Amino acid sequence: MTTSTRDEWRTELSRRFTAFVEAYERGSVEALSRLFWHDDDIVVVGTHSNLHFIGWQQVEHSFRTQFGSLRDLRVTLRSEQLWHGGAAPSTMACLTVSAMDVSFVGGSGPVTFEGIRVACAFERRGTEWRMVQMHWSLPRKEVLVDHADR
Repeated sequence: MTTSTRDEWRTELSRRFTAFVEAYERGSVEALSRLFWHDDDIVVVGTHSNLHFIGWQQVEHSFRTQFGSLRDLRVTLRSEQLWHGGAAPSTMACLTVSAMDVSFVGGSGPVTFEGIRVACAFERRGTEWRMVQMHWSLPRKEVLVDHADR
């Protein structure tokens, strides 16, 4: 297997993570929908106890809630993307980003979360990779969007 063939999964998943960032900044649930498998057991988790979503329906609702409350979303990666697994014949791969900043304008004004740690699990079905898990760790910050009625 050539190096280019061996590393194609990294290129594809880097494109998918870039597409996630762009969709998040645009507030596009439709674009995000194309990046996650719509299973009942996918998981998106944040640092706080009310940020734990299982299944596409809850994940989609969380994104819609965020985009309804926040504007001018910007994501800045401050560390390199580290990829694990993914080479054939694997059907799973993991991305870790040790430092990412997210800024936005919410009800109380501009906010920036610095140094967010991110982990994403991607699963390949056939030839297509999509996310099945995402975890953001927000260092010592309170949650600004209430997800109580999910």
